[in-house]
Amino acid sequence: MAAPDPALLVVDDNEDNRYTLVQRLKRQGYSNLTTAVNGREALDLLRAQPFDLVLLDVTMPEMNGYEVLAHLKADSRLRHVPVVMISAVDQVESVVRCIELGAEDYLPKPFNPTLLRARVGASLEKKRLRDELEAHVARIEADLESARRIQMSMVPSEFPAPTTEEPVGIFASLYPARQVGGDLYDFFHIGPRTLCVVVADVSDKGAAAALFMARTKTLIRTLARLMHGAGGAIPEPHEVVTRMNGGTLPG
Repeated sequence: MAAPDPALLVVDDNEDNRYTLVQRLKRQGYSNLTTAVNGREALDLLRAQPFDLVLLDVTMPEMNGYEVLAHLKADSRLRHVPVVMISAVDQVESVVRCIELGAEDYLPKPFNPTLLRARVGASLEKKRLRDELEAHVARIEADLESARRIQMSMVPSEFPAPTTEEPVGIFASLYPARQVGGDLYDFFHIGPRTLCVVVADVSDKGAAAALFMARTKTLIRTLARLMHGAGGAIPEPHEVVTRMNGGTLPG
């Protein structure tokens, strides 16, 4: 089903053709219709406001439909606007050229109402699905970027300079192969003279590896502090679970 009230642009230098096409589209339920009398006006309109579909005449003075289509496909903001080419020329070469330039479809004059309805509806449906896909990808990318920032905040970013009491210098950088990954580095003190340094690599990449990395970091810190408090003895599983679930581990 087409999006509600899609915006259509009809481009034709012939007034009778414009009127006929607009009236046919209105009878088919489309009301958000704009017209342009030549290619330059069409490009100005497309750059000024969004359209869901362009019905573009091939044969026009100054700038023909082929040239308008080439300009659209060269513009990163407009290249995804679907274009249905319209012309009285029914030669195969004309159809092939339009498709090669990126047209969504092709309609011959005089307009066949059934063919017009089918091709306009199909073009709008393709655009709707493409817009939904792009929105879905954008949401995923935004989520991954948020996850990347959260993950980077979990690893140390400030490294104190060595001192006489703590003469070890630590420097590290984390560059995930994707937005998020499973690589891990960490360092922390568990006593006045005990410094723990952790470097780990979780197999695979992506969100699953990043979540496993976050859990692993907490587990390593828990085990290190429990073992230190027990004089190096390995803690019982229930001790680890209690600490992690209870949130009693400082830091």
